[in-house]
Amino acid sequence: MRRTLPAVLLASSLLIAPPVLAADTVLSLAETATVMASPDELVAFLRAEATASNAADAQGRVNVMSRDATAIAAQAKGVQMSNGSYQVWRIGPNQQERAEKWHASQTLRLSANDGAALLTLVGTLQQKGLAVSSMQWRLSRETEKKARQDATRQAVLALRGRADDAAMLMDLKFDHFRSVRLDGVEPMPMPRAAPMAMARSAEAAPPPVAVAEDIPVTATAQAEAVLSPR
Repeated sequence: MRRTLPAVLLASSLLIAPPVLAADTVLSLAETATVMASPDELVAFLRAEATASNAADAQGRVNVMSRDATAIAAQAKGVQMSNGSYQVWRIGPNQQERAEKWHASQTLRLSANDGAALLTLVGTLQQKGLAVSSMQWRLSRETEKKARQDATRQAVLALRGRADDAAMLMDLKFDHFRSVRLDGVEPMPMPRAAPMAMARSAEAAPPPVAVAEDIPVTATAQAEAVLSPR
């Protein structure tokens, strides 16, 4: 009896041992989705510039131009305005310009959801002597946020679809996502107006043209999908 007892205990332990489960399969996936959004905000940068024989005169002229432009822009309904960089520098003397001169410049930033109104304002300021540095359509924060949410939703749905397809090919089933990373790419603004020369005569110049074009908004979803046996 003493010799057979260990054998009986060993047999019993083998009978009650838990079954060995197959290990889960982890699948790394990434999907990118892009949606097109219509820009709803036009931004323009203008410059008040002047050149004089001394810095004080150049600055004085720029200050008057900036003050008048600011007063005109403040009356435009729905236009957001701010003054930007202010610069003063010396020109010459050199071979082409024997006398010393000073140049002053200040930037004026304008933005509005009503593109036609902003373009009319820009044309008016050009007649006052300001130059257009750049002009571009872009997405407002609300529009960009909604477009990014749509792109993220599409990327996640595509990610889940790929996980299901891969599981079926491997005779497995999708269980859950172990980790997920969501990334977005900042949309690029679409410039639609080239820099324009300063209006130096009293003649009325036609306002610039800025045609809006849809802007792509992209989002990427990366995840580890856990697949288990069927």
